[in-house]
Amino acid sequence: MRDLRVIDTTLIDRLTVLASKEKKIKEFKRRLRVKGKVVEKGMTKKGNITLKIKKDDNEYKFTVLKSHKDRFALAEKLTAGKSLSIEGIPKFRMIICTRLKALEKGIQEGKQTKLNDVCAPDFISVCWM
Repeated sequence: MRDLRVIDTTLIDRLTVLASKEKKIKEFKRRLRVKGKVVEKGMTKKGNITLKIKKDDNEYKFTVLKSHKDRFALAEKLTAGKSLSIEGIPKFRMIICTRLKALEKGIQEGKQTKLNDVCAPDFISVCWM
């Protein structure tokens, strides 16, 4: 005769695994990713570095924690006007940096124009013949 007091937990185990995977995916989607230029660099009271990044018309304020040695060392070397790629987790009143990468080429600020806007109409007819 079977013991009815023991519960089969295979279904519960599968559900907890699925729930943890879903939680991880949602956390990754919630992260903020920005490619922009450093506008301002500062320090907090506790010694962490704050970076104000400008992308288009928006400004984002990221905090690089001193406990993350590699990111903190890179943030110390950055100066205003440098281009970078940064990723962070939004928390209460700040964005905590999770990935930081300095861009060598920089970010282009020029606007693209179509060829038809630049060329004269008679030049276009010569170009296409």
